[in-house]
Amino acid sequence: MRTILVATILAGFLAPAAMAEGEGRTERKHGRGPEGRPDKEGGKRMERNGRPREAPWEMFRRMDTDRDGNITREEFFASPRLQRLPEEKREGIFSRLDRDSDGMISKEEIRGMRQDAERRARDEFRQLDENSSGGLDFAEFSKGEVFGKLPEEKRRQIFGRMDTDGSGEINAADRPEGPPRRKP
Repeated sequence: MRTILVATILAGFLAPAAMAEGEGRTERKHGRGPEGRPDKEGGKRMERNGRPREAPWEMFRRMDTDRDGNITREEFFASPRLQRLPEEKREGIFSRLDRDSDGMISKEEIRGMRQDAERRARDEFRQLDENSSGGLDFAEFSKGEVFGKLPEEKRRQIFGRMDTDGSGEINAADRPEGPPRRKP
């Protein structure tokens, strides 16, 4: 679980900075698939089942069935995706997302968690950047808590996907411009 969390945090640093609802953002120019090749569906990120990955705010909007701007426990548990998980896992996820323990998940709570994750990712990124170049080469990347545990072949595959400009270093140039915009 910790491996997934840290990988998500590091990926979050290289992913769009904020999950705004598409306001003032430009589309990603080049979506990348699992092998570093452009994704199908015009740059949309794909899930393992071949369907386009749902944007976080689209998921929030879909789960908020009464459109009050909050996700209640009932709305959260009604999600088909979450129904596949054991109830104790769903409870744990809901409890972590409901930071103020009011029984609802708000956009502000999601935004706050995202900001905290990005702050932790930036700190970890700076610690790994031993030569202060502003980027991570493969050796620095491999010293990360999560990625260092992976076999070298898998590390190289992940590094190659994250190094979108092919510079040999993961840096700000590899960061997408923003989340894909919603279609009008």
